Amino acid sequence: MKIALMLAGQGTKISEEVKEIWLKNKQTLKWIEQAEAQLQEPIREWFCSDLSLDTRKAQLATYVGSMCMYQLYREHVGLYPSVVLGHSLGEITALTIAGALSYSSGLNLVDIRGTAMKNAIDAQESTGMTAVFASPEKVEAWLGDRQDIFVANYNSPKQTVIAGTKDNLQEFVKQNKIESVPLGVSGAFHTHYMQEAADEVYNQLNSFTFNPYWSTEVISNEFARAYQPLDIQKGISSQMVNPVRWTQSVDYAVKQGVQLFIDLSPNGMFVKMLGNQVQVHALHNEEQLSKLNTELKDDIEVNKHYNVFSRALGIIVSTKNNNEDPEAYENIVISGYNQIKSQIGKEATAEDVEKTLSLLELILRTKKVPEEQIMHYRNKLAWKAG
Repeated sequence: MKIALMLAGQGTKISEEVKEIWLKNKQTLKWIEQAEAQLQEPIREWFCSDLSLDTRKAQLATYVGSMCMYQLYREHVGLYPSVVLGHSLGEITALTIAGALSYSSGLNLVDIRGTAMKNAIDAQESTGMTAVFASPEKVEAWLGDRQDIFVANYNSPKQTVIAGTKDNLQEFVKQNKIESVPLGVSGAFHTHYMQEAADEVYNQLNSFTFNPYWSTEVISNEFARAYQPLDIQKGISSQMVNPVRWTQSVDYAVKQGVQLFIDLSPNGMFVKMLGNQVQVHALHNEEQLSKLNTELKDDIEVNKHYNVFSRALGIIVSTKNNNEDPEAYENIVISGYNQIKSQIGKEATAEDVEKTLSLLELILRTKKVPEEQIMHYRNKLAWKAG
């Protein structure tokens, strides 16, 4: 079964119950403590606070919380995701999960993004966003040629988010008698109001190093298609001034064969947002986790018996040899294969996994397998091995 993980954007409510789960879990507590030490900020105190007027704090709290939800997914479900997609800020979380950047770099990037956006907001008149419960076609027809309100999020066939000044948003909703809810955010995100912030983020990204070999596919908010590693600097910044094409991104994932979506928000927001559009399960409470475990019972059971040594051997056998040097093949490929084979039957330690991955890389390079393919095998094997 092909699975996609969904990551939340800022403004997602975090309950005290979910916060306590994070603080009691050894690994999620490490994520929180690392963020607090690196940023010198009380992240845990922000989780359940009203951060609607401080986008920097809201983004950092959401990013750390999303990584905590991802960790819980790994522990309780643990199935390899074929696709990851994040809503707005969640795109950075998705890129972190895929291995494009480290958690530490992700924290720095979110800090830069949040600070740039906060500075842009502080220099503008009062702006905001409103969720409109109508199809994008209707909303676009109502907007017509207006240049003061913009579609910011195509969330679902029945929910579209618009952005602009708060006065214009209120006037628009009242004039058209639209069912709507103002969002708890402090700016008109994903519009030209964020251009200065986007430029700042783009420039700051020059100092970042990204891994071009990802463990899974990431879907771009802006284009609703697979992210390309070379596009990452432009993609992260340009999505700040362009609409989140969430409906289209979900449709793209379905076309890629995704059968089940996992909502990693801390409040099940995607389950509510998407309704019956696709099969989506959350895991923010025991009831939802139980449903998910029942749905994936057979897959989870098979995954428990995953053997890194057997899988590595399978990769070696199934890849074509392009090396015509028989001595290299004998001394490295055959010898390495036998070394890994000798480990079958033992329980793999973290050190065993790392040695196996390194040996697998060496063997595949000796067979002259393309580098991109080698790293795909390595990263996927590393993910499944935990």
